[in-house]
Amino acid sequence: MRLRLSHPAVALVTVVLLAAPRAEAYCRTTTSTVPPDYDPSISGCWNYGLPLYWANACVSYDIQENASRQVPYALAAEDIAIAFSQWTSTTCADGSEGSGRVSIDVRDFGPVACNKVEYNQYGPNQHAIIFRDTGWPYHDSSNTLALTTVTYDKTTGEIYDADMEINTTQPLSTTPTVDPGGFDFLSIVTHETGHFLGMAHSTDTHATMYAHYTPGDEVMRTLTEDDVSGICSIYAPDGLRHVAKAASPSGVLPEEACDPTPRHGFTPECIMSSAPSTSSCAAAPPGRAGDPRSVAGLLAAAALATVRRRRATRGSVRRAG
Repeated sequence: MRLRLSHPAVALVTVVLLAAPRAEAYCRTTTSTVPPDYDPSISGCWNYGLPLYWANACVSYDIQENASRQVPYALAAEDIAIAFSQWTSTTCADGSEGSGRVSIDVRDFGPVACNKVEYNQYGPNQHAIIFRDTGWPYHDSSNTLALTTVTYDKTTGEIYDADMEINTTQPLSTTPTVDPGGFDFLSIVTHETGHFLGMAHSTDTHATMYAHYTPGDEVMRTLTEDDVSGICSIYAPDGLRHVAKAASPSGVLPEEACDPTPRHGFTPECIMSSAPSTSSCAAAPPGRAGDPRSVAGLLAAAALATVRRRRATRGSVRRAG
């Protein structure tokens, strides 16, 4: 949904007037489809469905080997590692789950050939980070900077797979000081790695997980207190995952031992020859061995939108199943 504004500042003032302050503004991605015109900064978190989480203590990611004309592979690998570390090195305040670093980590599995968003329910996978130099394959190319697609178990909220797309048809900035008219690559991937880990758009307009980004800005490079509270609410220092009652009657599950290998194994090659998983992954993937639960593969995606001089596009959550 596109919202036309006379000036971005008008939108921010409206948000301040309409959104009541909350002690915690972070939101978690859930298994329920968010309406395309839903704005958490006005209406609060979308609390329907089950919150998403990675069960494993560590997960992997893979950068597509060609990277981008604007962001060469070596630079992409450096900034993406920094972005993930913003989340995984977070220290949580002392609470009922104790204090210390969050109980989630990441591993860079290196370059992969695959440049598709897909999830293979019967064989090996990769968690690809893909750059779209030749064209953005979605309708909102002028206003969307990146899109993260997550595949999950709809009966529990456990994340099975995640892929990230960066819209490199837009002018990205990779310098320490952001170009005034450019979009800061490090800010973009810090936001998207939050989605990768299960965070949704925040109601806090100052948070890294806020849905809109202003050209020339670099504030999203650094997590706010709200972002920290959000990641700590999923991956507590004591290793517990805070989940829905449908996943565990107690509301928590212990983390699984660290194994960053993607579900069903790792491959650097694309497996599915059909359309990307946002439209083709409709069959139900099998559960784990010995797991009698019925599962279905669904996809949730979150987009980081730009705030431009005369137009703002709200972030969207897409799902196909």
